[in-house]
Amino acid sequence: MAKRRAENKGQVIAVFAVSLLALLFFVGLALDAGSVYVTYGSLKRTVDSASIAAANEFKREANVSMMTEAAEEIFNLLNVDQVTVIVRLCDEDQDGNRDTDLQTTYPEFYARCPDTASGDAPRKLVYVRATQEAPLYFLSLMGFTNIPLTTYTISEAAPLDVVIVLDTSESMASATTGYSPFDDFDPNACNSANNCQPMRDAKDAAKALIDTLADGYDQVAVVTFDDESHLIYPLGLGLDAAKTAIDGIGVRNDPPVVFRIWPTWYDHAGSYNPMNSEDLDGDGEDYDNPARLGYTCPFAGNPASDPAYLQDRWWSVDEGGPDTFGWGGVPCDRDDRFDSMDWNSDGIWTQDDHDIGFTWATMDTVAPNQPEDYHFTGLSTCSGCGLRQGSNQLRNGGRFGAVWVMVFLSDGAVNLSDVHASNEDISSALVNGFCGGEMSEDFWASGCRDFTFTPRYCFDDNASTCPPGSTYTTTTPNYSVLDYARDMVDSASLTRSTNTNEPNGNDIAIYSIGLNVDGGIAEQFLRYVAAVGDDGDRTTDPCSAAAANTSCGQYYFAPSGAHLRTIFEDIATRIYTRISQ
Repeated sequence: MAKRRAENKGQVIAVFAVSLLALLFFVGLALDAGSVYVTYGSLKRTVDSASIAAANEFKREANVSMMTEAAEEIFNLLNVDQVTVIVRLCDEDQDGNRDTDLQTTYPEFYARCPDTASGDAPRKLVYVRATQEAPLYFLSLMGFTNIPLTTYTISEAAPLDVVIVLDTSESMASATTGYSPFDDFDPNACNSANNCQPMRDAKDAAKALIDTLADGYDQVAVVTFDDESHLIYPLGLGLDAAKTAIDGIGVRNDPPVVFRIWPTWYDHAGSYNPMNSEDLDGDGEDYDNPARLGYTCPFAGNPASDPAYLQDRWWSVDEGGPDTFGWGGVPCDRDDRFDSMDWNSDGIWTQDDHDIGFTWATMDTVAPNQPEDYHFTGLSTCSGCGLRQGSNQLRNGGRFGAVWVMVFLSDGAVNLSDVHASNEDISSALVNGFCGGEMSEDFWASGCRDFTFTPRYCFDDNASTCPPGSTYTTTTPNYSVLDYARDMVDSASLTRSTNTNEPNGNDIAIYSIGLNVDGGIAEQFLRYVAAVGDDGDRTTDPCSAAAANTSCGQYYFAPSGAHLRTIFEDIATRIYTRISQ
C-alpha cells in the first residue's frame, strides 16, 4: 500500500508539473497577445492621426515629402517608435491619372483612387501605411522577440468650394493717404497703383487663403459688393487666375452725393431719397408726382427764370412755398435737369452742375469691375447682395461632396438691398429695393439703415414660413435692407429652425469678418452671419456672451487691415479633413 501511495504522489507531481508548464505557457501567450493587441490599437490610432495630418498638407500642395514629414511628426509626438511609414497619393507624378504601380503594390488604395482617365473627378486621398515591431515577452524565451504589425488608413481632405466676398465701398480706401470722407476722394489713383488701404491688405489676405488650396482639387470664386454685387471670378477655373482677378479689384468711387446736396435738403435728411437724390417721391424717376409729394413745385412754366430755383432748390415759406412737413418749406427740382446737388460746390445751381451730374450718371467704369449707373447714391453697403451672389455661386456651381465655404468681409453697416434688376424675386415696383418709401419715411430719414437689430420683419409670401420671432408684413419700408440681408444669410446656411415650415438654406459654412466696425448694428449683423454659418442654427450663437469688438465663433473682428492676413490664415486651418477608411 505504501508503495502505491508513493507512486500516486509521483504521478500527481508529474501531472502538476506538466499542467503548471501548460498554464504558464497559456498565461504567457495571453500576456503577449494582450501586449500585441494594445500595441496594434496604439498603432492604428496613431496612423489615423498621421493620415489626417498628411491630408491637411493638401491645403498647400500635393507633395508626398511634406505629407510624410507631417505623418512622421505625429508618430514622434505620440512616442510611437520602431515604425516604418509609407505615404502614397493617387497621382504622385501629377499627370492627371492614378498611378498604375498602386495596383500591385497597394491594391486596396488603388481601388479607392478615382479613375480620372475615365472621367472620375479627382479626390484628395492620402494612404498612410505603417509597420511596427511589437515586442514579445514570454515567447522571447523561445527565440521569438518581435512580431511585425501593419495597418493603414485612407484619409481624404474634402474638396473645397470657396467663395470670397469682399466689400469694395469707398471706405475700403479709408486708410489711404489723402482720404477724407468729407472731400471728393477719388480712389482711381490708388486703384491703379494697387495700394488702396485697407483694400490692399484684404486682397493680399484673400490671395494667401487661395495659396492654401490645392489646384485641381479645390475651387474658388470671388464676389465683391458695394451698391450691388459683382461676380469677379466664377467657380470652376484655376486658382492662379483667381488671384489675378483679385489684383484687378478696385475700390468703388462713390459720387460725393451727401456732401453736395443742397444744405436745406441735407439738414432735413428725410427730404431726399438716399438711393437717388433726384427722386423725391420714391418711384425711381426724376419726375415727382405732386399727388405723392403732397405739393406742386412752382417751376412748371419757366423754371430757368425763377431766381429761387437758381439758388438753392428750396421753395421756402418766405417765397410762398408750403410747409407740408414742418421744415419751413419744401424741396423742388426740375424734371429735366440733375439739380439736386451743387456738384461744383460754388453755392449756386448752373448748367455746369447738371453737366457734372450727367457725367457721373453715364460715365464708363471708374474703377475695375464697377457699375456704370450710380443713381446718385452715396450708400454702398449692400451686404445682402454679396451674400446672395456668393450663395448662388455655390448653389449653381458647387460640387456635390465638396465643402461649401464663404468668407464674407465688410467694413460697414447694411444700407442697401438688391433691386428687381439684380434679383427677379423682388417686385419691379420696388425701384429702390427695400430702401423704399417717400419723403420723411423712416428709412429715408435714417439713410436706409436700421439702428436696432429688432424687430425683425418677414416679407415672405406666407406668414407660416417666417423666422421665429419675426413680424410678418406685406409692406415696405417695415421690411428693411437689414431684414433682407438676414434672409440672404438664412438662404445660404440655415438648416435648423424651431419653425418647421421655414425653408432650409444651402448648408454653407460662412466666416464673417468685421473690418474696423463700430461694435454696433454692423457687428451684430456680422455675428448673425457667423452664428447661422457655423452650424446652420441661429439659436446657437458662440458670440452671445462675447464683448463687442472681439472675435468669437466664426466671426472675426479686425481693428485694421493689418490683421486680415492672420485672420484668413486662421480660417484656412479650420476647414476640416475627414477619415475615409
